[in-house]
Amino acid sequence: MKNYLYIIIGISLLLFASCGPQQEAEELVEQFMKQNMKEELDISGLHFMDIDSTRLVNDSVVISLRQQAKRASRYQGIIKYAPDQPFKQLITIRVKYYIEEKEYSDTYYLDMDLTRIVAFKEN
Repeated sequence: MKNYLYIIIGISLLLFASCGPQQEAEELVEQFMKQNMKEELDISGLHFMDIDSTRLVNDSVVISLRQQAKRASRYQGIIKYAPDQPFKQLITIRVKYYIEEKEYSDTYYLDMDLTRIVAFKEN
């Protein structure tokens, strides 16, 4: 009987862990890509790296990344970001994907609450 209880607790913990920050970040990035990438692109094979945090990206870097994003080849000219506010620390996540069998990757910068994309760059 104890073994069954341990198994149930173990499965519950695994289910709980699968809905954590990594999953939230991936869903946010995937939604951002769908909203802002050029419609004619057929994206496949999304693969996300582990999330990480950074203090190296300050407000001026965010402004620079957003300016670069206006010239991004795979994204629409007008990118929809969340409203500006000062950032002390950001979450980063890198995603690899394929367009017509060619591999691409982008790095996304998210707020610490994992509720919005602050900036991104094509790698």
